[in-house]
Amino acid sequence: MTTEPTADHVLQIGGESDIPLEEAFADSYALFNETTRRYMEAYKQLEEQFEFLNVRLEETNRDLRDSLEEKDRVSNYLNNILESMTDGLLVVGLDGRINLFNQAAEEITGRSQEEVLGRTYEDVMGVDGGRSKSVLHTLESGDSLVNQEKNLRRADERTIPLGFSTSLVRDGSGGVLGAIEAFNDLTEVKRLENQVQRMHTLAALGEMAATVAHEIRNPLGGIASFANLLERDLEAEDPNRKMVRKITEGVARLNRIVSSLVSYTRPLNLNTHPVDLAQIVEEALAFFEIDAARKVPKVTIQRRFPESPATCQVDTEQFHQVVLNLLLNAKQAMPEGGSIEVELTSRRAEDGDWALVNVRDSGIGIEADVRDKLFTPFFTTKEDGTGLGLVTSRKIVEAHGGRITVDSVPSEGTCFTIALPM
Repeated sequence: MTTEPTADHVLQIGGESDIPLEEAFADSYALFNETTRRYMEAYKQLEEQFEFLNVRLEETNRDLRDSLEEKDRVSNYLNNILESMTDGLLVVGLDGRINLFNQAAEEITGRSQEEVLGRTYEDVMGVDGGRSKSVLHTLESGDSLVNQEKNLRRADERTIPLGFSTSLVRDGSGGVLGAIEAFNDLTEVKRLENQVQRMHTLAALGEMAATVAHEIRNPLGGIASFANLLERDLEAEDPNRKMVRKITEGVARLNRIVSSLVSYTRPLNLNTHPVDLAQIVEEALAFFEIDAARKVPKVTIQRRFPESPATCQVDTEQFHQVVLNLLLNAKQAMPEGGSIEVELTSRRAEDGDWALVNVRDSGIGIEADVRDKLFTPFFTTKEDGTGLGLVTSRKIVEAHGGRITVDSVPSEGTCFTIALPM
């Protein structure tokens, strides 16, 4: 009798072989364990790779953060340098519009960054001197401009001289990004150049004065002597006496011019001592009022003196001459009469404390072209003037370490201001 295997003991696979059930489960269990182990190893590798990538990501983020912080630091550092420069700096893009404008540029042009950025160069800086004297020339031709000069009309309509240089702005690969213009205000430089020129003129005048004094004074003395002898020999009713007097007056005027020239070119030897400036000005006013009281039209004097003394180191005699000269000029500027105001004030500045003497008149004023020449030797608008009065006054004031300036409006009056260190 043949015994048939039961379902619990035999597994038929593929209809060909019979595998015991326990053995099949054992193989499957082993396969499952092997697969699980492999998955676990793969998971562990993934975990390790994830941890590695996470660390790398943190390092990359940290490097990126450090790089951004360094970029910001360098950018702020460069911006601080640009804003700290005393020269004006602007950068235009390829379209000619301004995209950088530092603080010095604001001060020089009188325009703020808000109203400048994004506008064209022509609108802001102008091209009155032609495009060849601007950053646009460099942008179009690629040629740099070095140590050039031009005039700039500021926002307040005042024209100032500028020194400037230009060059192209390139990227790392040499491509052109725009152009840069660096510029500075030459007003003070021009003033110093004029002062140097004036000093050269004075030196030449000094040499000439010695020759003039020797070559002219002796003949003038002879002419004056012969004129006096001629006048003495003429009868009192002789009409020729008037001609002789004209000769004498002309000689006297020439002699005054020579004396003024010699006095102006001679070095000043100041005898200074501390005095109250109000006292010196009052003494000069007293002399002036005595002379003015005898003449018409009338001139009134107004005094504005401070209660506290303004003490300065001053040569009294020399400073009297300066104040009297300004008072006489003020009187001559008022042919129909008027008022002269003499004011004393003080001012505190970075370079110390200053005493100010303002001599203000209500006269005809001074035109701008004349005002620029007031302190030029021999320049005068008076028929009998020598053109050395204001020049000598300026020399005396500057010898005291001070300054003299003038402010005038035609038909409204003039104010001369003397500033002396206290």
